[in-house]
Amino acid sequence: MDIAILTPITIEYHAVKAYLEDTREEQKDGQYYTLGQFRGGRQTFSVVLRETGPRNSELALAAERIVRHYEPAVVVLTGIAGGVKDVGIGDVVVGTQAYGYEAGKSTDKGFSSRPNVLPFSSELIELAKSIERAGEWRRRLSSGASPMVFFGPIASGDQVVASTQAEAYRIIKAHYNDTLALEMESIGFARALAAYPHIRAINIRGISDLLDGKNAAHDAENQPRAAAHAAAFVFELLNQLDLNNLKILNMDAKTLAKEIVSTVFPLLKLDSVQQIGKEFKHAADGSILEIWEKVKPWFIEEIEAGDSPEETRGAIGSALRKELNKDEALKQQLESLLKKAAEKGATGSSKVVIKDSKNVVQGSTINVGGDFRVGDEVKQEIKDAGIVTNEGGVTLKGKNVAGRDMNIKK
Repeated sequence: MDIAILTPITIEYHAVKAYLEDTREEQKDGQYYTLGQFRGGRQTFSVVLRETGPRNSELALAAERIVRHYEPAVVVLTGIAGGVKDVGIGDVVVGTQAYGYEAGKSTDKGFSSRPNVLPFSSELIELAKSIERAGEWRRRLSSGASPMVFFGPIASGDQVVASTQAEAYRIIKAHYNDTLALEMESIGFARALAAYPHIRAINIRGISDLLDGKNAAHDAENQPRAAAHAAAFVFELLNQLDLNNLKILNMDAKTLAKEIVSTVFPLLKLDSVQQIGKEFKHAADGSILEIWEKVKPWFIEEIEAGDSPEETRGAIGSALRKELNKDEALKQQLESLLKKAAEKGATGSSKVVIKDSKNVVQGSTINVGGDFRVGDEVKQEIKDAGIVTNEGGVTLKGKNVAGRDMNIKK
């Protein structure tokens, strides 16, 4: 899964769902999740959406579950919030960090704050700032409004603050006086995602009130508007997001090992240990060859064990993960090379070019003679080329999909 989006309440859920295509419901451990797609400017994202309920404990549990079930690259918390400083109703606040304002000690001398502060993804915040400067995100608003976008801390506690005379408000102003907005979920969200440093997290809120003067009529008008404004900014962020590049920054050892195995393993010729890795000499991107030179000892050791391809793949990932946990320099080198390969479109089996190679993957029923480019743009060409069957197998002829006419025999 590419993107997970969490919304505390129903109006926020519907504001987000309006941007998704091909939606369907899926049940996991008794919880229902909405799955869909969003066609961004750079790529199409798979998205999972969950309405969590309010409060930090609920949000933390929901975040933990959605990460465990779907392993997203990015998790977004979005919805409405009360404005504390500078902002107006309908404006959008991008949280730079979460403040747990209730953390502290209460004595007969008053409240003594013990700051509980957690950051959000710097990469996503930088992208959000670029979007704010461009201003194009407002085209997604049907109301024709021109809300402002602010960047700063969002405070969070497990109580509804409906007045600037409330004790919670006084605590915020006294101890967290740069707070822009106030809600009930972000510190739980940030705390849950802190356990997954390879997953990017961000909190984006629309301002529905300024704490004073809240009533049912006010909420009925301003909460849907604020939720819609926040959702519009979220999906412009996704529209501009380059997920392939983002996934290769600051990964933990487990994720980096998984990415490397996913990139390298499909290219190996496993039927002869002596031949392993020779395909990389003809790889279209030199970064793949450099990655291979650094990781081949762990690949060769596990391949020589003679297990099935799937068992071998898992064993390589485990061995490589252990090494990366011990060797930070190697981890950084591999991250850099994987990023370069991704920027050139060389990672993933749908983007790799292999020349003068045969029997690329052990156990495959396809033999390729000559050059063969594997890519999304080739799939339709193959489909349109026509298939001729005969007693000896299946032969694809007559369409130049890789620089020459090809025969692919099954």
